[in-house]
Amino acid sequence: MKIGNPIFLALLVSLGTGGLARAQDAYTIPDDLTPVSEWADGFTADEAEAFRKAYSAAEFSKGSDITAFAYLNIAEVLPNALISRGPGQVSELETDPMPRIADVVATTDLGTMPLSAAMADPRSRMQGFMVLHEGRIVFEAYPGMPSDAKHMWASSSKTITGLLIHMLASEGLVDLNAPMSQYLAFTEGSPFGEVKVEDVLHMRTGLNYEETHANINNPEHPVAQAFGAALTARGVPIGPGMRDLVIKVERHRPPNTAFEYSTYNTQMLGDVVEEVTGMPWNRVVSERIWKHAGMDGDGLLAISAAGEPLTGGLFSATLRDFGRYGMLFTPSWSIVSDERVVPENYLESVYAAVNPDIYLEAFQGPRMVKAFGEDDAPRGQSYQWDAIFEDGDLYKAGLGGQGIYVSPETDTVVVYFSTVWQNSLSIASYARAIVKQMFRGN
Repeated sequence: MKIGNPIFLALLVSLGTGGLARAQDAYTIPDDLTPVSEWADGFTADEAEAFRKAYSAAEFSKGSDITAFAYLNIAEVLPNALISRGPGQVSELETDPMPRIADVVATTDLGTMPLSAAMADPRSRMQGFMVLHEGRIVFEAYPGMPSDAKHMWASSSKTITGLLIHMLASEGLVDLNAPMSQYLAFTEGSPFGEVKVEDVLHMRTGLNYEETHANINNPEHPVAQAFGAALTARGVPIGPGMRDLVIKVERHRPPNTAFEYSTYNTQMLGDVVEEVTGMPWNRVVSERIWKHAGMDGDGLLAISAAGEPLTGGLFSATLRDFGRYGMLFTPSWSIVSDERVVPENYLESVYAAVNPDIYLEAFQGPRMVKAFGEDDAPRGQSYQWDAIFEDGDLYKAGLGGQGIYVSPETDTVVVYFSTVWQNSLSIASYARAIVKQMFRGN
């Protein structure tokens, strides 16, 4: 296992698998999966070539060895656009190690164990984990990837588009009460075109494109078709694009009656961003966010075979830049940014949009409750965040085990990367446990 900071290497070696609840082995993964720890220094030339040739849309969400390669090398399996960091200085992040973070215990499907044991457990397939507090890195580990590698954020990056829509609405460029057809002419006359922007923003459209296991695995469903359209490899015949598909989706309940998670929502909001700014999404992110946050590298956005920017989540950057992004939502934003990127009224708007009454009406809300536990459940969601807690903390998950947890009150950010088998394991409870045990004292 390779750890980014030598302090943590010694720490994890000393801890070993102490506290590892191996008696609880209900959660399993295939025996033939390569432990991600073998790729802590990257892939060999032979592996890279083999994985490029073997990549397919079906592999992207599978959690296989090919998936692990794709998550760390998105530009080698899909076309991509650049999110430029510009010529500015890198915002150097000070380190102030808190080794006790490795001792924080949480419960997941792996069992009840400290973070160190969860990272060492091959079933977790954790690749990178970082905690920042008051603008300093207090924990950083890379058990399954090079520290300078760009990794897929997946749907954790949906919060970027949510932030952009808030910015544009604050500037009068987007009316949240307007129908989507006001900005996307191709949706005129379709059920999607009638939905308000705010219902798309908060994933409460009532349209039949919720991402559930059943829908993803049903080739006739719009969700499965969208995944295929987005993730098709280079050279594969191009089918209908996301825009072609969304206008065919039917309504199955009234809007604003359930939180129904769908990448269609974020993808179409990305189109709104492009429409009102006249710029590609990647350039908007660069100009409004990336160039101002002292990022240490450029970001990457995957492009579909049909030429559509995959703004619904196929975004890639380093773990440290993931942390810098999270810091923009905290009181320590000025450590990384030369100006306030997240508007002062953003969090107030996020909290005000939470609707606890509809949070558990579909698939994703109960999934979040399971991840964090019923005794510490989120109260709702909004602005593309999956979970918002009574204490103001926010969390967003990403396909395959990615996550960003922001605690504005305690000035803490937790970010992590994984390649979870079939998207079947959540380690989100560690993020909340770290904040509560280390920085709230409960």
